[in-house]
Amino acid sequence: MAEAKQKDARVWEQDPIGWYVEPERCTDQLAAVEAFAGRTWDPCCGGGNIVRALRRAGVSCHGTDIVRRVPDGTNWFLGERDFLTGRPLPVWSNLVFNPPFFRAKGTEAFIRRGLELAAGNPSAGKMAVFVDLKFLAGDGRANGLFAEHPPHRVWIITPRPSCPPGTFLAAGGEAEGGTADWCWLVWNLREPRRATEFGWLRRIGATA
Repeated sequence: MAEAKQKDARVWEQDPIGWYVEPERCTDQLAAVEAFAGRTWDPCCGGGNIVRALRRAGVSCHGTDIVRRVPDGTNWFLGERDFLTGRPLPVWSNLVFNPPFFRAKGTEAFIRRGLELAAGNPSAGKMAVFVDLKFLAGDGRANGLFAEHPPHRVWIITPRPSCPPGTFLAAGGEAEGGTADWCWLVWNLREPRRATEFGWLRRIGATA
């Protein structure tokens, strides 16, 4: 796979399979407000930022991905697996992931697949999905996905994170100040459907 090249200070070439990397602190912030009981699965774990952050918070978390991006012997990586078409892990309670965007179609497909798997899993607890804040504003999703399956909570991440392609970071690039807005969408699969709540994730240690 060709290395991602930074076009200027804020724009990168598009990654061919949608591997963009959120800073671990985004998951640290999520874990400060959401508890994940039981085994948690990141089905598009990339280099493992979400898994490492959740394990650091005491969550039992494992990852898979369509392509292996972690070293051999990584004990939390459970192999290459296509989340959309393959078989799920045999045991899991929560899903936490940053899906490939693909002009929002990839994100929606991953969300719908997660909800489908959760419906057939009596142990399902929560699903948390890292998305661009603009994902909330599409008319089609407002009248489709979010009308059918409104998230219980939306956590807006501050300060803005930078999410460059993983290939750019792997080649030695460094993420700089973010310009896009991101959030976590959280479905509590054990709670009844209700109006979506909004909140802000502030830098850990900051006061409201």
